[in-house]
Amino acid sequence: MVIEQGKGGLPHGYLRIESHLDALKPAEKKVAEYILRNIPETIRLSITKLAENVGVSEATIVKFCQHIGYSGYQELKIMLAKSSEEQQSENIYGAIEADDTPNVIIEKIFQIYNQSLNNTKKLLQNADIQNCVKLILQARRIYFFGFGASGIVALDAEQKFKRIDHIAEALIDNHSQKTVSALLSEQDLVVAISDSGRSRELIDSLEVAKRTGAKIIGITSNLGSPLTQLAHHILLTSSKETPFRGSALASRMAQLAVIDVLFLGVATAEYDHTLAALNKTRLAMRGSKIE
Repeated sequence: MVIEQGKGGLPHGYLRIESHLDALKPAEKKVAEYILRNIPETIRLSITKLAENVGVSEATIVKFCQHIGYSGYQELKIMLAKSSEEQQSENIYGAIEADDTPNVIIEKIFQIYNQSLNNTKKLLQNADIQNCVKLILQARRIYFFGFGASGIVALDAEQKFKRIDHIAEALIDNHSQKTVSALLSEQDLVVAISDSGRSRELIDSLEVAKRTGAKIIGITSNLGSPLTQLAHHILLTSSKETPFRGSALASRMAQLAVIDVLFLGVATAEYDHTLAALNKTRLAMRGSKIE
């Protein structure tokens, strides 16, 4: 899978750990979660002390470091030190509370958005974007799969790519996804959008699509999810959610940003055709606006 080849290209430190969380074994995940909660302390700890604090063996810590792409614990500490300076410089707000005023909510929400978008920017690799743009340009048809908030992103993607004369459709229910997936071919492309990458219905649909030979792009924040095992290319996002997880605030913004990157990558690759298509659609919609 392509994402494995790019593993060494991922940002270092806490973002790399977060991206691998769902791929870790329980003991390794315990190490990861402890480190993410105690980054400054971890940088100063010996491997023996860290193992004691977490309640695992030193061998487990070494395996964890290697699993996420480091040679060992010492390299992990060095990379954590480099990344933690930037993390500590951010103005981090607490969770949204019941007594927060509108002004406080504004500050917190935009901090969440900014952090999610900045971290997603670090995770996106130029080569991965180029490969995904190439797949879109070559595709006969593009289908965007998603549920819930990710479904809203899929609908946004459909509208964008239709406007520049690509055959694009958002499918946001499982029956439609499976029906279409069964009829795909090697000329078709599925862009699967899921923050968790673990929606059973989505994975079922992608397994059907994979058997037809269709290409699959995954947009997710979880490198170890089933989605990453099915996709030919993965575009990683970073989402820092509020306690109101159902609203998927940060993940939706990160996903929309990735779709915009893909859209503009395709648009610039077909610059003249894109301008002509946009002008045609703009003229067609002119009568819908009140002068």
